[in-house]
Amino acid sequence: MAKGGGGQREGSALKTAVIVAGGLALAWVTVETAFRPFMDRLRAAISRSTDTARDPDQEEAPAPAAAAEAEEEKAPAPAEPSAPPAPAEVEEKVAELEEAAAAAAADKAE
Repeated sequence: MAKGGGGQREGSALKTAVIVAGGLALAWVTVETAFRPFMDRLRAAISRSTDTARDPDQEEAPAPAAAAEAEEEKAPAPAEPSAPPAPAEVEEKVAELEEAAAAAAADKAE
């Protein structure tokens, strides 16, 4: 009998292994992205607890919640822009288009 079937099985196994490895990598990236804020806090806590140069007894206690709320009331929250600022080139192009639209509207009105 021919031995050609064994090579096909090996290729199929390799393809399956590559697909499984790719799926695992995609799952890992998805989990890292979805839980990024939690993972950052967890990693920061771990690095603080394993830092040998840091003495936890000499750290200041966190401010009480009432003091933190008073500080928040003093400082107004910054207004978030609805869109990022446009570069100068884009602003110039917008101005040109607005002028052209105004001129076309004036010509059409006459």
